[in-house]
Amino acid sequence: MATRIETPRRPVNVVLRTFARQSVQALERNFRTQHIWPTEIYPGFAKVNEERKKRGDWFATGSGVRSFTYEVMSSGVGNETIRIEFNQYLRFVDMGVGAGRPWEKVEHDRKARYQRRYVSIWDSRDGDTHRPAIMMEMRHLQGRMQRYLEDYYGREVSVQLYRTFSGLSAIDISI
Repeated sequence: MATRIETPRRPVNVVLRTFARQSVQALERNFRTQHIWPTEIYPGFAKVNEERKKRGDWFATGSGVRSFTYEVMSSGVGNETIRIEFNQYLRFVDMGVGAGRPWEKVEHDRKARYQRRYVSIWDSRDGDTHRPAIMMEMRHLQGRMQRYLEDYYGREVSVQLYRTFSGLSAIDISI
């Protein structure tokens, strides 16, 4: 069994709150990189969007990027949780699906990188709609938490990523 190398300087909840805040900031940066509204999707989209709004058609509001919130919870040693909430439809934006375009028809072979824009010319006919912005950051956060908690507790730990419904809080099922 491994042991701690040194006494941690900051409590776990302080470090995890920092991780959560940095992750939400990274998500906002990813939205700018992938040109997810309110960053202009393609040149002229702002004008098209305004026209749609005037006509009463669907239009982008930018509320998605403003919907990210986080909370750090703990129900005892070894049960630390970071909950990041956002509008549900953003998962579909992240995958590039929607409007009759299933996951199988989306081009998603390339490895996600936070500084790379994946759709330079929006052409949904060729399946070029994948705009990774959320799940790559969630996997990054999962790895950060695992490495930190292993160092903190001095033993191997498991960190799980769960997709849940909003409005639910953590449930302590220990007996």
